[in-house]
Order: sequence, then structure tokens, then C-alpha cells
Amino acid sequence: MNPIKSLSIALLCGIGLFSQAQAHVTIRNFANGVDSMSGKSDHFRLNVPTNRHQAITKIEFVIPTEVKLLFIHPMPNWTYTTEKSSNGDIKKVVYTGRMEAGEYTAFPFIAKNPATPDTTVKYQVYITYEDGVVVPFDGSKEAKGYQPTILLK
Repeated sequence: MNPIKSLSIALLCGIGLFSQAQAHVTIRNFANGVDSMSGKSDHFRLNVPTNRHQAITKIEFVIPTEVKLLFIHPMPNWTYTTEKSSNGDIKKVVYTGRMEAGEYTAFPFIAKNPATPDTTVKYQVYITYEDGVVVPFDGSKEAKGYQPTILLK
């Protein structure tokens, strides 16, 4: 094989791997996408892409203790259950359904932010694929530091 063809194939493979690695779970608000007001309610979306060549079958969405989840928007082809804290606040939403490889879904929700400006709220998300592999987005070493966050102003 000639060197230029070999280099081209290597570059294309590298680009494919890099773009695959760039798909991460994120939290964005509907107004401007990147930040939100402290102490106020806001409309957010949990963006979940498939990071592997497998379908996603479960999404565990852990709500930070300082955030009050007010409303969950039902999504077509997905069901959900909630876990509540002792005071009745929703602390986790578990979605079950199916999202094929190459797809993404935005799960809308409304939450009240903590009244602490200039801080970053850190959510935790755990994605289960059809082969049973669970991929964390929780800031851990296994997650390579990736974690969905929203900046409060």
C-alpha cells in the first residue's frame, strides 16, 4: 500500500474515533444553553447521545441534592420511574426505552436552582447499553472527568 493511502486511512480512522469520543451527555437550558440564574426555576434539557455502536436501553439521571426537580416531560417511546428522598423531593429519574446507535434524545425538565450564584451544579448520569455496559457521566476517573453541569449566575 502506498504511504499516502496508508496515512489517509489512518487519519480517517483517527477522526472517526475522535468524533465518537466527543459525544457526551450534557445539560443545557432552553434560554441560552450554558448558564442559569441561581435561586430561580429554569427549563433544561438532558442531551443524551449514543457513544457506542449499541442501542441505549436505560438512563439514570441523578438530581443534585441542592436542586429541586419540579417537572419531567414524558418522552415518546420512553417510560420513567422516580426515586424520592425522605422529604419527598425527586432524587433520581430512571428512563427505560431504546435509542439506536447514532441517535440522540433531549429529555426536557424544569428544576429550581440553588440560591448560590457563581457556582456550578453537577449532575450525574449513567447510561446502560443493550449489551449491559454502563457508562458513567459523573466526574469520576472512569468517566474521564466528564459530567453534565450548568453554571449558575
